[in-house]
Amino acid sequence: MKRLSSLLTFLILLLTIVNVQAQLKIKKGDELFVKPEFENLRLSPKGSVICKLPQGTKIYAIEEQGNWVAVQMVGYIWKKSLTDSRFDIKGYAIRALHIFVKTEEEAKEIKALLDKGSDFKTLARERSKGPNAEKGGDLGIVEKGDLMTELDSTLSKLKVGEASDVVKSKMGFHIFKRYE
Repeated sequence: MKRLSSLLTFLILLLTIVNVQAQLKIKKGDELFVKPEFENLRLSPKGSVICKLPQGTKIYAIEEQGNWVAVQMVGYIWKKSLTDSRFDIKGYAIRALHIFVKTEEEAKEIKALLDKGSDFKTLARERSKGPNAEKGGDLGIVEKGDLMTELDSTLSKLKVGEASDVVKSKMGFHIFKRYE
């Protein structure tokens, strides 16, 4: 009985090793091809489907995320259909945090604290003079044109998780952090 148990354990271990070895080892920059007749291209793992890629589509690996692979594909699109900012797309929204103060000196002081790792929401609650201060500076959903031009311009350039430099407007001084 003990021998049978050992044999079963060995077989399970062997099958596990074979299964792991059968999985494709992917590195950044690897040239890959879609294997099934059609495969979904998604915004994120388990996220919304953007389109279906036909069998044989050439793609390049960016990074592995568990059973998912972030990819870049090669294709062509009409130049006039492109923009360098998703904020330029009608209806596209950004979610951001905001700190507003009256003086440049105070804004620079707050920006220095943020650069040293201070929490944006805490500083917004404590120091911002904006109407959203109590909510940690949460602006909610912002679409292009909701804010003054210089503020829209700043938001459009921020990546998710990135905080802006100090931005001057006719009302005072602003710092933003994009979170979506």
